[in-house]
Amino acid sequence: MLIATGSLLTILNISNVNFALKGLAFIGQPIVALMIGVLLSLLLLKNRAIKNINAVLGSAIEKAGPILIVTGAGGMYGLVIKETGIGAYAGEFLLQTGLGLAVPFLIASILKTAQGSSTVAIITAASFVVPMLPALGLDSESGKLLAMISMGAGSMMVSHANDSYFWVVSQFSGINSNTALKVYSSATVVMGIVTFLCVWLTSFFML
Repeated sequence: MLIATGSLLTILNISNVNFALKGLAFIGQPIVALMIGVLLSLLLLKNRAIKNINAVLGSAIEKAGPILIVTGAGGMYGLVIKETGIGAYAGEFLLQTGLGLAVPFLIASILKTAQGSSTVAIITAASFVVPMLPALGLDSESGKLLAMISMGAGSMMVSHANDSYFWVVSQFSGINSNTALKVYSSATVVMGIVTFLCVWLTSFFML
């Protein structure tokens, strides 16, 4: 509720109207709101002894720590890929293949699989794809929409050990990483390909 309220104040551009709204916008910042949530959740503990609180926090760090480390490493790896120009080179190569709508999908797929973050993959892929849109025949409004959804499909592939959500699924489901690689990672491949095929079929009616 705090995050939603803070976002709404920002959208309406009224967060600086008075002191009360400024304060509400501040506590609506995600980091502040989540910290408040954590502190309030401690009140739900029946036994609030230091030993019990430490046990709860220790369990939380044990589950979340690896996820945070992988997320940070994935972000750094994504920046390395961008700075070395490998993604741009892949984009230029794919542009010459004449694959059309498959180019945004393949670029996003390569970036997602390489560095793990769907957000980083789709944002980086967009910076490569936008200049290519006229050459791909996707510079119309419907073409831009299809290219965006195609990149979204590519950003689903392939979730594996360098993706923080992979560890969310495996650790909170209580399944080992080998099983998660066989089942969950395979499912993300199917999900991405099926989504792209739907986008590709839709393009026949929109382009």
